[in-house]
Amino acid sequence: MDIIQVDGLDVLTSSFNSYDELINMELQQDQISDVFPYKGNTLSYAFVKSGISLGYYKILSAKRLASKKTSFTLHKQ
Repeated sequence: MDIIQVDGLDVLTSSFNSYDELINMELQQDQISDVFPYKGNTLSYAFVKSGISLGYYKILSAKRLASKKTSFTLHKQ
């Protein structure tokens, strides 16, 4: 489990992997609306890990898993 920040909110992820311009992460179902609230003016979210800004990312896909978690793939903006 990793702790990251998304738009300033501390988030405990079940899984977190970052690549060049992609992030793959898993969240519990009850976290999703807090971590990724609807934004009318932008679809990007600011990510920070260990005090280092990773940049702004947009959700490419979300897949519900059998473990009652959701796997997200995000792309750097």
